[in-house]
Order: sequence, then C-alpha cells, then structure tokens
Amino acid sequence: MTLEEFAKDAGVSIIDCGDGWGGKIGYTEIDYPFCSTCGFKTEKAAYKSWLEDKFGKQTAKAILKLLKKAQEK
Repeated sequence: MTLEEFAKDAGVSIIDCGDGWGGKIGYTEIDYPFCSTCGFKTEKAAYKSWLEDKFGKQTAKAILKLLKKAQEK
C-alpha cells in the first residue's frame, strides 16, 4: 500500500488551492470537510504533510517504513 492509498482510505482528498499559497496543491479530510491545508507543490508533499500533522513526525516515519515494507512483499 502506498502513502497515497493509505491517505485516500483515511478520507484525504487532494484539492486545487489556486494561486497565492506558495503551492497550488492542498488537501482536505472527510472528517473536516470545511477545513483545508494548502501550499504544496506536489501531491506527495501534501500527503506526507497530512501524515505528519495527523500522527506526529516520529509516528509518520514508522508508518512510512511499514508502508514501504508492505510494498516490497
């Protein structure tokens, strides 16, 4: 499973934020539909930021490690 698949399963959606945010890509969560986080240049950066914001940096590292191991099998 990739980070993108994990995030989508968790209810994260990528959105277009338009100009003026430092990056046009952002994300929103199904649990908080009226909140969004913008300013990313890539979808990968948005998903990684969501993961770190949701779980903390150390836990995010562990989750990424697990996802990578799952992909290798």
